[in-house]
Amino acid sequence: MEKAKGPEFSWVEGLAICLSMIGVQLCSEVINQWGLYFYSPSGGVGRTIYVSVGMVGIIFIIGTVWDAFSSPVIGMLSDGTSTRPGRWRLIPIPGRRLPYIFWGGVLMVFTMIGFWYPPVNGTSWLNLAYGTVLLCTHWTLFSLAVVPLTALGPEIARSDAARVAIGTWTAIGMILGLALANALPGVLIAAMDPGRVESSLAVRMDKADGDQARQIAARLFSAAPDLAGKTQKDAAGIRLDGFEPGDITLATDGDKTVLTVKGTLYDRLREETAAAAIRGLIPEALRDKYTPVTRKAWYGAEFRDGALSAELVEHVRAEALAPLTASMDREAEFGAAGSTAAITFPTLMAERMDETALQAVAARIPGVTGDARATLGPGFVRYDLPQDVKELPAGARAYLADATAREALRSNLIQLGADGPTRTLVFPKALRSDLTIAHLRGVMGGVPGVAALERREESFSPAGYRRVSTIFAFLSLLLFMLPVIFVRERYDSEAVQSEPLPYGRAVLDALRNKPFMIYAFSFFFFTIGFLAVQRALPYWAELGLDGDEGTITKLLAPFILIAVVSYAFIPILARHLHMKWLIFIALTIIASGMPCMYFIGQSNASFATRQIWGMILFGYCGVGQALMYVMMVPMIGDIIDYDERLSGERREALYNGLSAFIWKASMAGSVLLASQSMNLWGNRIEQYTGVLLVGPFAGLFGLIGMVLICFYPVHKAERNEGMGKR
Repeated sequence: MEKAKGPEFSWVEGLAICLSMIGVQLCSEVINQWGLYFYSPSGGVGRTIYVSVGMVGIIFIIGTVWDAFSSPVIGMLSDGTSTRPGRWRLIPIPGRRLPYIFWGGVLMVFTMIGFWYPPVNGTSWLNLAYGTVLLCTHWTLFSLAVVPLTALGPEIARSDAARVAIGTWTAIGMILGLALANALPGVLIAAMDPGRVESSLAVRMDKADGDQARQIAARLFSAAPDLAGKTQKDAAGIRLDGFEPGDITLATDGDKTVLTVKGTLYDRLREETAAAAIRGLIPEALRDKYTPVTRKAWYGAEFRDGALSAELVEHVRAEALAPLTASMDREAEFGAAGSTAAITFPTLMAERMDETALQAVAARIPGVTGDARATLGPGFVRYDLPQDVKELPAGARAYLADATAREALRSNLIQLGADGPTRTLVFPKALRSDLTIAHLRGVMGGVPGVAALERREESFSPAGYRRVSTIFAFLSLLLFMLPVIFVRERYDSEAVQSEPLPYGRAVLDALRNKPFMIYAFSFFFFTIGFLAVQRALPYWAELGLDGDEGTITKLLAPFILIAVVSYAFIPILARHLHMKWLIFIALTIIASGMPCMYFIGQSNASFATRQIWGMILFGYCGVGQALMYVMMVPMIGDIIDYDERLSGERREALYNGLSAFIWKASMAGSVLLASQSMNLWGNRIEQYTGVLLVGPFAGLFGLIGMVLICFYPVHKAERNEGMGKR
């Protein structure tokens, strides 16, 4: 190989690869992050459940396994493709990488959009089959484009310095794409969903003038101490200082006047009403002996010195039963369910309720003979009646409302800290919500002119997902076309005469390639741990940091910022340290950082402090991730060079395909690690040690990767034999 003059690749080619990596993230992370939730969202929040939560994992497990095996096959096909266009190339794009990138990018548009259009608007096995086929097809096309794309880097950059440079371009694109793919969809999905309806509370009144409506509003807000007495009248109707004018509105609906509360005002009303309602459930003698504990996922009353006893818990249940029963009776819906009649109680508490206990309730419905059946669903409890029952017998509705409320209180009222000096009576979000509306109905009951109190829970449509995926699909297509247009392939299959080895022989050669096997196992173990943390991150943010989806954005911001800044220094380090030691440093940083998730989650510090610690932790890990992204390209290039010296062939795509196989296999391992940790040691508000333990497990797997990478050999041989023309 003649000595190259000037840079081995142009800045235009580097920028094209960088931008194409953003496309890689956009067409993969949107499905990875939101696909599972779209097909099987949280129950009781107004979203369509296309596949049951027990079955939805099949879509993504099969898709991941399929992708893992398709990637090496595509790599071998690309390596064996002639660089000169033949008669079968409908569009005569030269090279053995660029045609695959072109067609993979074009066809992915259809699968990326089609995935979000399940055929049945409800839970169905057909949706399960559809999602599985679409995802397998999408990942096949993804590999068709991305495996050859990642093979371009080691091909156009052949020296260590050039590979560090192309690795930096690649890493910047990956980090920026990760930031866009994680930060934008949540906001855009909500903004582009025309069917989205926010939570609200409506007071339906007999035809009322402004003064009467203001008096009724004042009665409503009397349930919230900080809002009581702040209702004012203005030219537009009613307002409260400190809140948006649209948070409270008056409208006419036929012969009724409707007062609607929504937005931040409704959030404040619910929060304060919950505190007042729960305080009213505790005996007066003990009301000064507990400390309120407010979390996003639950509300609690913290007692000290043994004040929380079994008798107190039973007292709270007894006090809550009457208002909760009345509220459930008010919201119950009776009607046909298929060929039979059924009565349904909408409640978010169904998730924790015992179906066996409810079945015993169904067997004793007054006036009903024959088999009645209780069904628990996402956001509801339903009792299906025998076919000969066309209407509810007298007393059946009251009996079912009372029995359902009893089971809801039994299963949803939780105690924490049973073995310590401090014990907390916990009201999960669903119980707190139902108690709040029950309390408000009690406050408004008997008020002259009030006809009904109706709550509307947040509702959604799939349009936001579909519009965002369409935008990202075409943006990804545009970015994938940049390497096709601006990158020139160096390898010429006709100029380098060699007898291609059989595909099976190529894989066997890879398995005998010592540097590759060390790289493969090191990255396999590290990636299992690192991706397991990503799987557990939403749970950790919610349970360990008392956060929500926005908390994850706060954690990722320093991670991405520090990673981008690190790219300015990594090429300097690469001049003095071999790539294996830079990867060793990266593994050390991440393996030492991940266990801190456990200690932060267990800390007694305030949640604001914990979130700051979490941001510092992720900023620290951002340095390690930046090193990993940059050095993967030089290391895989070094492995390919070693293989070429042994085989006489350039097989970039094969090794990048095998790397993709490792990545997908580790994804499956990460799901197993995270899910089993949470399954064995808990991921619920009363016990979430399983969430916290994912961090230490990730550190352990990272430590294994550190040990393995130490055995990676340092090749000092010249890389000028058998490399072909550039």
